[in-house]
Amino acid sequence: MEKVPPRYRQLAAASTRGKVERLTYQGTYENKAYAKDAFVYLPAGYSKNPTKRYDIVYLMHGWSMHSDDFLGGVGTTQKSPFKRMLDHAIAEKRIKPLIVVTPTYYPDRSFVPNSWDGDAPLNLRFATHELPNDLVPAVEQRYRTYATSTHLKELRATRNHRAFAGFSMGAITTWYVFEHELNLFKYFMPMAGDSWTVEENGGLTAPAKTANKLAAQVARTDYKANDYMISASVGSDDGTSGQMSPLIAELRKHSQQFTDRNLLYRTDQGGGHDLDSCVNQAYNSLPLFFSKS
Repeated sequence: MEKVPPRYRQLAAASTRGKVERLTYQGTYENKAYAKDAFVYLPAGYSKNPTKRYDIVYLMHGWSMHSDDFLGGVGTTQKSPFKRMLDHAIAEKRIKPLIVVTPTYYPDRSFVPNSWDGDAPLNLRFATHELPNDLVPAVEQRYRTYATSTHLKELRATRNHRAFAGFSMGAITTWYVFEHELNLFKYFMPMAGDSWTVEENGGLTAPAKTANKLAAQVARTDYKANDYMISASVGSDDGTSGQMSPLIAELRKHSQQFTDRNLLYRTDQGGGHDLDSCVNQAYNSLPLFFSKS
């Protein structure tokens, strides 16, 4: 896995900086409405090309984090390493110009638990309810993605232009999205986290059962192995590798659903459980998405 070049830590040239906006939408939890915030990265040139449509990545944070942790808030000159990586990688044509959305699975900050495992029910609910019913429609009716409407039929038809990614508990969310929303997303980027669909830390404690369930879920759909891609990754010094590695090994035993082309697993050498490693991992995975092949 390559490292992000040192020059990416600096601000990109003004003409190549993307702009981050705040999007407010309404979500519900236990029959109560909440005003939710998501931050939206628009690549340089977005406003000057009013007919151009863009691929989109939804990127989820980990335990106790905020929706603006990846992008650093609104504007163009943030110090965020992730936002600066996007600016440089797009300018150098390493990745295609794209939209990146960073939401939160917390209804509000009062829901942040004392331990990360308390997030799991919120991760699942976000993946199965808020994401398809609230967030995706709010985003894609406002911004120029490949979906020309937010009708379910149109969102399904444009799934090849949509990815979901996440770090830590956001990776747990990503596996839930893969399991439940394959009709809306083609690309998945779980970073430093396994699937908890069977049980907490299931990649470590029940990898075969977890892989069996995920493979069976895919088999119940009409999608074939070339209809989706998972680019999974983790830092070499990150303890979550102990949960990810057994799960990936078991998934690869299901050769009808998972191949060496649609399930990738790479290690960021020296990377820990932190956003620096997350930036490296995304830098390596994003170029694989939205290709024509």
